[in-house]
Amino acid sequence: MKKLFATTLSAVLLTTGGFGAANALHTDKVEAATPKYESTYANHDARYQSSITANELKQLPEYATVASKINVNGLTAKVTENNSNKRIILFTDARGQGKYKSIFVKKTNRLKVIDFRGGEIFFGTVKLAEAVPGTSTESTPEATKPESKPVTDQNSTLAEYAKLSSVVNVKNFNMQVVEDNASKRIITLKDQNGRVQYKSIFMKRTNMLKVINTRGGQVFYGSVK
Repeated sequence: MKKLFATTLSAVLLTTGGFGAANALHTDKVEAATPKYESTYANHDARYQSSITANELKQLPEYATVASKINVNGLTAKVTENNSNKRIILFTDARGQGKYKSIFVKKTNRLKVIDFRGGEIFFGTVKLAEAVPGTSTESTPEATKPESKPVTDQNSTLAEYAKLSSVVNVKNFNMQVVEDNASKRIITLKDQNGRVQYKSIFMKRTNMLKVINTRGGQVFYGSVK
């Protein structure tokens, strides 16, 4: 009787072990057959920021204006957004730090150039003539001229002129009013190479003036008496 019981128990254990092994084998097969999905967002972001060569950069309609506002030499340009509406280019230094950003709206030919340290240094319309000759542009043919005018001696009567000239030696620069409306007046000061070195922003309603060095940041902010 004891022998029969032992034989029956052994058969049960063998059967149970067989099912366990079968289940383990089945589980291994299921796991092996199940694909392991990996997130592609990081790769997508990497592809989204595409580097652009110097020659490709020069073909863009906004290049001439951008190059007149910042020194692109030594900087790496990356297109971070490019669609039917606008193109955004990020300019970084040798350490990969962002220095400037340009935003070009294709349908209106409007361009904004931003210094990460000094703020906006240009906002206006890109003329088609500024594109490299012989290349196609993505701009509309009815581009309007930038609303800018040189500041002459007659403009020394501007409310902010005295304060601006006390902060910056304006005689060393070519001054241009790039924006003038009921709210504010923006003047850029360019060197002999046509690069913007300073920018003044005068808020007419409050008589507040901000003067920005495009290389070193804000140099003055206060009231104009």
